[in-house]
Amino acid sequence: MDRITTERDTAQTDLDSTRRDLAKANTAQEKAEQENMIAQGQAETAMENFRTAQRQLVQQRQRADQHEAAAKKFEADWIQANAFSESWRQFQLANGTQDQIKGKLNAYRDVSNQRAQFLAENGILLSQIEKQGVELARYTGAPVKVALPRTLQGKVTAVDAQFDFVVLDVGESQGAREHGELLVSRGEKLIGKLRILDVKKDHSIANILPGWKQEEIQTGDLVIVGN
Repeated sequence: MDRITTERDTAQTDLDSTRRDLAKANTAQEKAEQENMIAQGQAETAMENFRTAQRQLVQQRQRADQHEAAAKKFEADWIQANAFSESWRQFQLANGTQDQIKGKLNAYRDVSNQRAQFLAENGILLSQIEKQGVELARYTGAPVKVALPRTLQGKVTAVDAQFDFVVLDVGESQGAREHGELLVSRGEKLIGKLRILDVKKDHSIANILPGWKQEEIQTGDLVIVGN
């Protein structure tokens, strides 16, 4: 009986010891799990910090590229400004100060205006002289030379073969003048020569000069200014 009691007490003691060891093991496991969770959280935080640092690095590189581009543009603008400044300095050395240049430009404008006015007045005078020459030729029968615009070009719109005159589709608006002379051509062939007799705004009448008549002039023949 005493032996059984002793064995029971020993078994109880071993059981209590095992329970204590199990409790310690459970505590250690819980602690390990907590530490693992903490470590995982720290790892996730570290990874997020790493990604944030990467994004900041990309942004920093972009800003650096923008600053570099701005610096290059500034340098190019500065070089261009220096070149322009040097060109302007050389221009001033050759033409004077800004006020002197303005004075020269104003003088040039005045001369140009005077020239334009002179040419206009000269054209009016030449036109009056031409008209007076034509009027004089009507009374004296003297030949008169009338200059026509080199660009004057038209066509024959009607022909009177009996009285040797034609109607042209060019008039005063196109530069036709009384006593002006025109050549008549068909293709590359010279057909005859005309002398303008009467001029209206958009058409005129011309005589066929007999000494120049190569063929019968027809409607649609081209008329141009001769040499």
